[in-house]
Amino acid sequence: MEAHAERLKRHRPQLHLLPREAVEKHPIALLGTFCGLTGGLVLALPLLIYDWAKASHAALELPMAVSAWLFGLNHFDQNGYVVWAIIVGAVILLAYWVLNGLALAALADRVYRVRSRSAGLALGALWSFVSFMFFWYMLLPIARDGAPFKLGSGSASFVAPDWVWILGFTLSGLAMGACYRLLRRASSEPT
Repeated sequence: MEAHAERLKRHRPQLHLLPREAVEKHPIALLGTFCGLTGGLVLALPLLIYDWAKASHAALELPMAVSAWLFGLNHFDQNGYVVWAIIVGAVILLAYWVLNGLALAALADRVYRVRSRSAGLALGALWSFVSFMFFWYMLLPIARDGAPFKLGSGSASFVAPDWVWILGFTLSGLAMGACYRLLRRASSEPT
């Protein structure tokens, strides 16, 4: 492995290789997992508050909507709770959020080398836009044209209006960027 690194340095002098100890000091998987879970919970907060405040919605519609999107709209109850759908949906959401955080952490650490708070927030803002576009326009139309997530997607039931989703994704991206920067700084400080 060391011989390969030396050959790479000779042929590509512009590359800056990190020693193995520096990479292992802050495992990116742990950073990404924690940032993804933090961002996901921040994303869910405006949706939860909106659904809780509206009498025509149940507070835990988000995890039910995931199950309904995957397994059929009969697993979604806008005014009640389907317990197994909430549990399955919550597990799927956690996995999605972890993957989202791992992707952000990989970009921040390996591609953009985020080292400041403003760079972390800028990357988080950009990531919120990218993740919203992926979720809203690429992932959701795969099944049932996004129902029950989207309003007006062929179903009268929906989790929240578009502005709540945009607010949630924006706050989520900013929280993930800030979380990444804080954890990265904490892991790089000598103990």
